[in-house]
Amino acid sequence: MLRLDRVIKSWKESGALNSQINLYGFWNEHTFITKSGDLGIVLRVQGVDYESLDQTAQEYAVKRLEAALKIFGPDFHVYQYLFKTNRPRVPFQDYADPVVQAAVDQRKRFFAQKLDELFTVEIFFAIVIEGTRSKTGIGAALSRLPQDPYGGLQELKAQLSNDKRKFLLRQQIAADLLRLEQRVHSFVRQLSDLAKIDILSQNDSFHFFRRLLNYDPWRIDGLPTGSHFLDYQVANSDIEAERDHLRVGDKFVRVLTIKEAISETKPLVLKQLLEIQANFCVVSEWVPIDNATARKEITKRRRHFNVSKSSFISSVRADAATVNPRDVLIDESKQADIENLGDCLRVLGDGQTLGEFSLTIVLYAEDKGLWTECFPTWFAFSPTPMGRSSPRRTTN
Repeated sequence: MLRLDRVIKSWKESGALNSQINLYGFWNEHTFITKSGDLGIVLRVQGVDYESLDQTAQEYAVKRLEAALKIFGPDFHVYQYLFKTNRPRVPFQDYADPVVQAAVDQRKRFFAQKLDELFTVEIFFAIVIEGTRSKTGIGAALSRLPQDPYGGLQELKAQLSNDKRKFLLRQQIAADLLRLEQRVHSFVRQLSDLAKIDILSQNDSFHFFRRLLNYDPWRIDGLPTGSHFLDYQVANSDIEAERDHLRVGDKFVRVLTIKEAISETKPLVLKQLLEIQANFCVVSEWVPIDNATARKEITKRRRHFNVSKSSFISSVRADAATVNPRDVLIDESKQADIENLGDCLRVLGDGQTLGEFSLTIVLYAEDKGLWTECFPTWFAFSPTPMGRSSPRRTTN
């Protein structure tokens, strides 16, 4: 017997894609605003040609970028996007000389046959500052009451009712916008002699957002119809969830996330990732942590590992005057964690910054058979002296 509830089950469980997108609109020509009140600016970066640099020059470029990123404090989120796509547009010029034009036409035909094997790499940065009222929850509402009573009460009301509207003050947005623009322009100036960095306009930012959610060229093309409701405008593809992949428009998509942090950072640590012959988008997020918060967290974990490195019974029965320390079994891994955390404290003292880092890779293709060829390389793309850090496949 055909049951109607089974037929419409998938339809009931499906939802609107725009509800999962936090974009709201453009605040000005270069800045976008999210539904939670965050502001952001998108940058296009022309990367450094690392193949023409020696090891010293590569390390210098990395240090310059590391120093520039310190401009963004704990209230900032730094997103880095790397797009690698095949079939790029190769520019050619027409010439009046028939001999030269014949040579150019021959070159055009040669590149036309190799378009599937030719790739272009593009790098973008998205700098986002957390809005004053972006944090949600009862705890955030209570902590906001002394400085922003109206905002705190509105957040408490939203938590205790079905009304999820968020009220934003123009004065607070203007203050956040001033901080964001100052930090972004300072970041661009610091790296102006190292790489060319452009601040994207509304149309270019809209094109960038569409590339994140659509993978067919004809779905990406277009201009925004207005400066509001970007969540509706950027989503131009249907998404279907299968057992081991997603179907976004006409493309088969798989999402990979980093499983373990690499043991060390150095220039070109993910070089093998660029050499993979596939279309993909790499997204990383860096959120700096305040030094006081980082020290507090490190001290708490050191205390925990110091207490747990020996058994509880040994700690209770042990008498410092009579017990030989060699008779107490110590967990060496916990002692190693204590030493590593001590190194983190020393690094903080040297002026470095700790933060939260995540890495996601979105692989898309017209044929699932292409994944079979490149997946052995994907799952071992970052060898390190201490082991191998591989991405983990996530099913949606």
